[in-house]
Amino acid sequence: MKGRGQKLILISFILALIAAVAAFAYLQSLKSSSEAAKKTTILVAAETISPGTLIDKKMIKKIQVPYNPIFDNYIKDSSKIAGKYTTETISKNEGFHIDKLLEKGGDELNLKIDNDYRAISISVTGDSGVSGLLKPKDYVDIIVYTSEKRDGIKVVRPDEAKIVLQNIQVLAVDKQISRDNKESNSNKSSDNGKAPTNFLVTLSVKVSDLEKVVLAQSIGSIKLALRPLKDEITTQTNGTTWEDMSVNTDEKTFNKENNLNITSSENYKSYTVEPGDTLKSISRKVYENEDKYTAIKEANNIQDENLILTGETIKIPILGQ
Repeated sequence: MKGRGQKLILISFILALIAAVAAFAYLQSLKSSSEAAKKTTILVAAETISPGTLIDKKMIKKIQVPYNPIFDNYIKDSSKIAGKYTTETISKNEGFHIDKLLEKGGDELNLKIDNDYRAISISVTGDSGVSGLLKPKDYVDIIVYTSEKRDGIKVVRPDEAKIVLQNIQVLAVDKQISRDNKESNSNKSSDNGKAPTNFLVTLSVKVSDLEKVVLAQSIGSIKLALRPLKDEITTQTNGTTWEDMSVNTDEKTFNKENNLNITSSENYKSYTVEPGDTLKSISRKVYENEDKYTAIKEANNIQDENLILTGETIKIPILGQ
């Protein structure tokens, strides 16, 4: 009897252990079911948002989804999303992660470039970059000087200075992109008070004008002219050659010697000498009167009316009636 009782006790213990394990497993399944049914509210993109977009509240929406630990890394406060820029594409119904957002007005240069513009850097020196006094948010005009180019005796391109772009915003000077940053090396004068020898200026240029800047750097030398901060007026210019500065524009003398009426010292147009041209034939072309060739001769300081070079650019006075 004693052995039989022991067996019954052992069986009872085993059954109790099985029951306990079954109960634990059941409780665990209930807990898992409860967690699976748990919902959480997250903020997601109401539409696909492209990189560099300034987010507003209309782009944010709330949705409820089954809880997942990954949602703990998403921003849950809409005020910390609206007003920031995206650094990557955020797909529709995707949550907002801090790594994909940037503060408005931060130090990212690409946030300071308007649509249809690009940032491009040019190398300047103290004498070509306003003595190193440029600051971000200044506006400049770009002037390019190209030296004379000849093909034999023919002048293919005269010495010329021309404003190629106006009212161009300075985005950065060297690596300084904040106007009030006084620690930039590019804005520091050397110990002897001289302007920095060489530094970079990054400009905001329209896409359609980028080639002009690149070509200007390649074929000539560039100077920057500082504009008044609030002056947005642009002026049409035709460029200046050395002939413009050497032409005798004394109107009274010119009129007296040639008995001609010139309305203004600036009333000239350019003409490129063609093979077989003479001053008289040119006069006949432009004035329909070869006797007025003396006006062209005087305006260009030509000593020998029979000695003009093919390809040479000369000034043609616009004569009054």
